[in-house]
Amino acid sequence: MSETVVYFVPPERIGTGIGAMLEESGFLKHLKPKKRIGIKVHFGEQGNSSHLAPEFVRAAAVACSYHDLQPVVIETTALYRGRRQLASEHLKLAREHGFTTEAMLAPVEILDGRQGERFYTVPLDSELVSGARLAQGLRRISYLINMAHFKGHFVTGFGGAIKNLAMGLAAKAGKLEMHSSSKPFVDSEKCVSCGVCVDYCPHEAINFVQYVAQIGRSCTGCGGCLAVCRQGAVRVNWDAASESVQLKMVEYCRAVVAGRRVFHFNVCLRITPNCDCYPQTETPIMDDVGLFGSLDPVACEQAAWDRIGPALTELYPHLNPALLIDAAERCGLGRRAHRLVTL
Repeated sequence: MSETVVYFVPPERIGTGIGAMLEESGFLKHLKPKKRIGIKVHFGEQGNSSHLAPEFVRAAAVACSYHDLQPVVIETTALYRGRRQLASEHLKLAREHGFTTEAMLAPVEILDGRQGERFYTVPLDSELVSGARLAQGLRRISYLINMAHFKGHFVTGFGGAIKNLAMGLAAKAGKLEMHSSSKPFVDSEKCVSCGVCVDYCPHEAINFVQYVAQIGRSCTGCGGCLAVCRQGAVRVNWDAASESVQLKMVEYCRAVVAGRRVFHFNVCLRITPNCDCYPQTETPIMDDVGLFGSLDPVACEQAAWDRIGPALTELYPHLNPALLIDAAERCGLGRRAHRLVTL
């Protein structure tokens, strides 16, 4: 078995390091030219400026162009209320944060439909997730560059390469499955009986009971009603424990990478307590570390965790973030043991 390699460059050389890692690993040269390659990145929530910079995506797109590949920057809609819940507003916010075609040399696509309702199911041999519901547009993409911002997270302890693919490329139905053990429900105090959710529901699972919308047993958990409700009356029980979320994310990541060629980056800059979904910019918990990259997502996570884990453990002592890395290795996603190569 060949040795797992994780590449590293310090913060001041990340711009050139992205292309250098893609070339040194041999990842791009083994891909078929003319094919689309998805670059998965988080555009940041409104009010958050600690997200990754568009020029990092541009560096990856330029590297792809040298191998006659067609880069496209990919994302999905968010589960919670906010501008990223609808594809149209998500695209506007991305442009406001500098993620334009001109800046990145690649177009942006939201892969799970206007409200996050479009998905396909990947069967899994798992007791936790029998079938991962991934964004429909992902079906057309066989190659991925996983550009994750490594930082803290109040539920899972940290978010990195695995979370960026698992949560980031699931449709709303998949995000709901990972975050909750129940389906959406309607807050009767906020419902104004407008009927938008009733008309929208593709499964006719929503009806009025005494002038309040109620979600019935035929609900598939697609999550589209969360996006169309203008009053915020459709809610989610964020009741899944940290361990459950982590283990489900591993299964979803397994579904995303199955049959695909993927290179993983953990960008360790502006390492904040929470993810880029947080609607404000937080103070970093430590100095910038640099960029880790690998063909192996588990090794890439482990390398970043080795440097940043102690600070995050101190921040979230009640969580067990290493559970995700352990579970990912056990299910065959990759290996924690690796050799670090500085470029």
